[in-house]
Amino acid sequence: MQRAPLVSLLLLSMLLTPAHAQRDTTARLAGTVRSSINGLPVSGVMIAVKGTRVFGVSDSTGSFALVGLPEGRQTVRILYGDSLSYEHNIDLKQGKTLTLSVLLDVAATELAPIVVEAQTLRADRSLAGFYERKKSGFGRYYTLEDLKRRPLETLQTLLLESGVRVRCRVGQCLALGSDGGRVCAMSLFLDGIRVPPDYLNLARVDDLAGVEVYKVPIEVPPEFWSGLRSPCGAVAMWSRR
Repeated sequence: MQRAPLVSLLLLSMLLTPAHAQRDTTARLAGTVRSSINGLPVSGVMIAVKGTRVFGVSDSTGSFALVGLPEGRQTVRILYGDSLSYEHNIDLKQGKTLTLSVLLDVAATELAPIVVEAQTLRADRSLAGFYERKKSGFGRYYTLEDLKRRPLETLQTLLLESGVRVRCRVGQCLALGSDGGRVCAMSLFLDGIRVPPDYLNLARVDDLAGVEVYKVPIEVPPEFWSGLRSPCGAVAMWSRR
């Protein structure tokens, strides 16, 4: 009378063991698609991995997700209507999800697509990072859409509008901030790389896809602190590539 439960327990163990021992040998891909013009989500973009039958389409929030992908070096294909087709190489790992940030100019007229791994230094130092920081509420941001509405304005005009003091002498202009009561030149960055303070004289609004302005040190994001003991505010510019 006591053997039946034991047999049932053994059968249950036999059923559970193979499933429990299985490992996820496939990879996953997820991310968001946004406009490189204004940062808004873009729906209806197809994301596919070449050599497989796996694909996804971005939804109303710009999100997409693909599962059951082979690991290793793969090529992602991005399709939007009849106007845009783009390929990008990625590395997938079994049991892991790779998250991408995709920026598209859906009119395909000005900006090349940007595809980067989210939450990486490369993402931070790209237009994708610009739109992520824009959601933080710190600083002042000018998107390509904003800049196109004021093509004849200079960068100095944008900075003055943002409350930054600009000093010009003999044709050389500097953006000035304050570090503990000391007046100093703000740090300037172009595509994530620090440039001299007098680069302000060379920057053209019609060459830029985005500008972010941090008037005070406390607003400056960590990615713009590199090599600086104490930043005196910062201006980050992103070029139209």
